[in-house]
Amino acid sequence: MKRFVQYLLIGLLISVSQFWQMNIKAQSNFSKTKGAIGITYSGLGDNYAFYFQNIIGAGDYAGKGYYSLGITYVRPLTKSVDIETGISYSKFKYKFSNASLGPDAPEPYDVMNAIVDIPVTVQWTFLKYFFLNGGLLLGIDTDKENHLDSQSGIGAMIGLGVKYDLKNEPLGMFVNPYYKIHSLIPFSMERYHIRTDESGFRFGIVYYLH
Repeated sequence: MKRFVQYLLIGLLISVSQFWQMNIKAQSNFSKTKGAIGITYSGLGDNYAFYFQNIIGAGDYAGKGYYSLGITYVRPLTKSVDIETGISYSKFKYKFSNASLGPDAPEPYDVMNAIVDIPVTVQWTFLKYFFLNGGLLLGIDTDKENHLDSQSGIGAMIGLGVKYDLKNEPLGMFVNPYYKIHSLIPFSMERYHIRTDESGFRFGIVYYLH
């Protein structure tokens, strides 16, 4: 979470600096259309698998990276409030280390996991170019042979981003630093359920529907 905040501040400072230098005067297109559809890529961050409880003797899942590809649809509700949904596919990698010690302890090994998410989030725009977003997501764990507990369930995300609409084209782009947790409310509840989270950057290009 600490690293996520650092990424967030760095991203915002870079974006504000670039906008100021370019003296951007463009107006937002969101409130003038029937919505926008686009593609997204997420990554450049951290991922982790963890228990809510402190469990003695449990192994450790160290995140080794992830990526996510998605399709998004944004619908304006008011001049400054939009609702966003869509679908995304995410692939995660972890390094599992057994808690056992000694010469007979197994070597750490890689664990892969894939999740399909259907989010429903609210986006609030302020200062023309910036937005806060957050909401819930339906997660579907697509791995059949998974060392992790199933990540199918209800998750949540929160983020802060910056966006820019092209002046003479029905196109926009955004950068969205975010934090997301999967299976916050899992569909299959084990006594000690492993949950996964991620923090990173979401990049998107949208086309406005007139």
